[in-house]
Amino acid sequence: MKKIILMLFVFATQLNFGQTTIKLNDFDELKVFDQLNVTLIPSNENKIVITGTNQGNVETVNKNGLLKVRISLTKILEDNKDLKVTLYFKNIEIIDANEGSNVSCNTVFKQISMVLSAQEGARIEAELDVDKASIKAYSGGIISLMGNAVTQKVSINSGGILKAKDLVTSQTTINISAGGSADINATTLVDAKVNAGGSISIYGKPKQIKQQALAGGTITEK
Repeated sequence: MKKIILMLFVFATQLNFGQTTIKLNDFDELKVFDQLNVTLIPSNENKIVITGTNQGNVETVNKNGLLKVRISLTKILEDNKDLKVTLYFKNIEIIDANEGSNVSCNTVFKQISMVLSAQEGARIEAELDVDKASIKAYSGGIISLMGNAVTQKVSINSGGILKAKDLVTSQTTINISAGGSADINATTLVDAKVNAGGSISIYGKPKQIKQQALAGGTITEK
């Protein structure tokens, strides 16, 4: 009997170490930090599931519609490389990836608008079906997009990268400086400004291209 109880205790402990689940209140903005890998899954509830060795090192702060997912300050120097976060969400309109984090979604964001921002070497991968997309990539941030958007506004700086030749838009406005680069796709209008070594590649054969390239910036139609 004691042996059975011990086996049950060990099994329950293994389950506990397998994952940590935290239920969340409603939010519509997400910020991720500290090289965390986050996968987004649409759901009828908000919750976060954490797997990996040091699950307790992951900290969530949910206030005024903004959810922050990060490593606790006192645990930042520990080995957190195998941590994986799955975020089940009802609604997200803004995603902000920071500090080498990686955010991806295995579904299409079908909504009116989407705001995506990546900086400090962080990455975002997403498929959109929106009326309006607002994209920012700074300081080595990389954003990879596919799908459709009626209009797209892009700002890139300090080595930021946008890979969006598979995001078909009607109109795209883009401003790049300080070595950033972007692949964009538009069918009607592109309004492009680039300087200080930045580069833009335009796909989709837009009917009109307004362009300004300064200080070594380049704009190329593919």
